[in-house]
Amino acid sequence: MFSVIFDMDGTLLDTQRICFPAWDYAGERQGFKNAGSLMTLVCGMNINGSNAILREHLPQVDIEKFRADAREYIVNNLKVRFKDGAKELLYYLKERGIKIGLATGTARPSTEHHLKEVGVLGMFDAIICGTEVENGKPAPDIFLETARQMGVNPKDCFVFEDSKNGVIAAYKAGMKCIGVADVVPFEDKVKDLMYCELENIAEAIEIFEKLA
Repeated sequence: MFSVIFDMDGTLLDTQRICFPAWDYAGERQGFKNAGSLMTLVCGMNINGSNAILREHLPQVDIEKFRADAREYIVNNLKVRFKDGAKELLYYLKERGIKIGLATGTARPSTEHHLKEVGVLGMFDAIICGTEVENGKPAPDIFLETARQMGVNPKDCFVFEDSKNGVIAAYKAGMKCIGVADVVPFEDKVKDLMYCELENIAEAIEIFEKLA
């Protein structure tokens, strides 16, 4: 029997794209233009990884203020909702008794808030957040820990990801990654690491039907 692990932002939930204008807003509050463009580098990373990118590209940035301003923008503008097809796939898996995990770079308070908003917090066999492992994506730690807490073998796991960092992490974990791009298309070299790429995440139902 296979198991499934979801990334959250940009994969299960449509919560990734708001980070681009949020980072633009936060950067502009400190005189930096187009800080949102850095999101293409940090998608999938935990806070430590994204902070390192901020320091590299905006060495004068006050990170604490930047984070606070970005959160302010997100709180005022975000409406949490599923990505197209995600709810359908999630319930398909749950109804068939397939173990489901969540591995996200987002901190636990925001993760639990978002999942409660769409009514699925209790549907996961394990939820691991970015600050709860030593190394964030593209390291495999978060996927391996999710599989461990689910009590499953990594090689039996399918991972759904929208980011380059997430795909690399899943590949390093020895898992089969299904890519579903969000706002940033996958590069060809990243596609080579995938089990497959889908336009709509619900297309995976046909794949899983053949494995049943």
